[in-house]
Amino acid sequence: MISSIFSEVRTMKTIDSLIRNTISNRNALKETERDRRILSIYEKYPDLRRIDSDISDIRRDTLMKLLDGEIGSEDYISSEERTLLEKRSKFIKDNCISADFDRVGVECEKCGDTGFIKKRGNIRTVCSCMKAELEKAYEEAGLGDFYSVKPSALDESQIKNSSNKRKTARERLDKVMADLLSGKDQSTIIYSDGSSTGKTFLAVCFTKIVINCGFSGAYIKTDDLMETTEDQLDDLRLCDFLVIDDFSGAQTKNYKVRYNLNRILETRILRNLFTLIVTGESPEEAVRDSDERIASKLSRLESI
Repeated sequence: MISSIFSEVRTMKTIDSLIRNTISNRNALKETERDRRILSIYEKYPDLRRIDSDISDIRRDTLMKLLDGEIGSEDYISSEERTLLEKRSKFIKDNCISADFDRVGVECEKCGDTGFIKKRGNIRTVCSCMKAELEKAYEEAGLGDFYSVKPSALDESQIKNSSNKRKTARERLDKVMADLLSGKDQSTIIYSDGSSTGKTFLAVCFTKIVINCGFSGAYIKTDDLMETTEDQLDDLRLCDFLVIDDFSGAQTKNYKVRYNLNRILETRILRNLFTLIVTGESPEEAVRDSDERIASKLSRLESI
């Protein structure tokens, strides 16, 4: 069954675009609520409406004079405006009106309604207030079947003590993350290991980490390349971090898989975008059994 990233013809929505859309909708609602609140206060206190109207008139007149060169920037706030501002402040205090009644408030103190929390250096992560958007981004990236896989579930002690290639792969992917955050060029890597060794788990965890840090990521099984549209192919060619899972050389004998995979690799190698090809075959087997054009690319790649 085809991966959820290809459930319909459309361009993949990244975490950035999903958060921007949510923030835009939230701001529209907050501005509507602010306007309703202002109207309610003005209806109850018409004197405050008149003070605010007078302040607006003075500011408009001052701005025109400033643009015409009649006054200097040091005169931008006139004594008349200062008097009205003091009168406004006293009126608000005397009538126990919230000083923020005419402002758009912040819903999330953690991120300041930006959707991201800044950490050290260039690291940023999606705020908990955007959990729904993050899960949607995972689904858009083709990770809908891996809802239960949590990056925090990576067992550090198991990885450090493991006898398979998982430790090496984890260390290499850690470096990929560091390079992504610093804007360095990336490469295409073949991750080869036996069955039931945690290859997919590790690849999915890192794809989720990449998305959580605000990059675009995608996950697809090689067989699903038979059903990609041009828009979907563009997502795979241009996203920051791509995982192509369950690869085998024999699959490239299929024309559609071979054609789409070749286009993906050509673009990503040329643009130095990170690609992880996950396979249960040895790199030598993958090259030997692949179509000539794919084999020539695989033979030049780093393997872990």
